[in-house]
Amino acid sequence: MTTADRLTAARAAQDAATREHQEQRALRDRHVTSATSAATESLHRDAATHGRYLTRAQDLQRRHREAGGWLTEKTMTDRTHTIDLTPPADPQPDEPTPPTPGQLTRPGRFDDHDFSNNTWMVD
Repeated sequence: MTTADRLTAARAAQDAATREHQEQRALRDRHVTSATSAATESLHRDAATHGRYLTRAQDLQRRHREAGGWLTEKTMTDRTHTIDLTPPADPQPDEPTPPTPGQLTRPGRFDDHDFSNNTWMVD
């Protein structure tokens, strides 16, 4: 084998190695491009889910703040009304007024569950 033949063989081997490196680089670039596009699509797809989660968390925080720091199930539900805890102004005329403690009353008939006339009750 002459020197020219060895030089031609070396150049052919170098060209083959260069071509292989270029093909590997192109393959890596395609993988990077596809992975980047897949990650971008995944982020855009998950952005809606994360947005709903963030909205829910902000709503819970707002309800917690409005409830005065008490984060209970009653403060979490959406209520259309609130409970009116104010006592009625005057009792209805047809309702009998209950006896005050310590006041002895004689009912018209005997009631087994009426203990208001017992002397052992504390006023």
